[in-house]
Amino acid sequence: MEFYVGKRREINKGFWISFENHPRLRETKNSIYERCVPCLEKLHNQLQLSPRTLRLKEPLDCWKVVVVVNTVDEALALLEFYQDQHFPVNETVRGRLGTRDSEMPNIAIIFQLHMEKERDKLVKDLNNIAGKVTGNYKIFIERGCRDILVPLCGEWDQWEEITSIEDFSAVPVIKEKVGKLLRGEF
Repeated sequence: MEFYVGKRREINKGFWISFENHPRLRETKNSIYERCVPCLEKLHNQLQLSPRTLRLKEPLDCWKVVVVVNTVDEALALLEFYQDQHFPVNETVRGRLGTRDSEMPNIAIIFQLHMEKERDKLVKDLNNIAGKVTGNYKIFIERGCRDILVPLCGEWDQWEEITSIEDFSAVPVIKEKVGKLLRGEF
């Protein structure tokens, strides 16, 4: 088994390339339509009601392991090294690599997972191999949709299934951002 990559998608000033260990990126597509879109719809519906709290059940089971490297070549080398060391695997390994801004000096590899146990194993594996690919890297974890929810609810390590909105002034901006995502307006 090996990684397969999707087409490079230019978004704003940056780009993203999806990867997965299934040739048709099956789990990536399923996750978008079976997890991400319903979660965003639920959040958008909650924001329409001007709530004081948000139900964050789904984001609590959505993880990103991020590896920041210097170049696309280093990112691809890390994926190849991971593939050579750890495949075949029973579970799906998926994510994307790229940057929000092509003028930024680094490239992010974002692995997407749903379980903490998988997250912790992946972080351990990546810490063991990243230094063999480059001397300059950073690995950290995030929750899914962090960039959408942090302005509303604060840092993700404080989120609970029902979390208070900390900044009500962010609600209209985030509601508009989520609406654009749901309409495919990246």
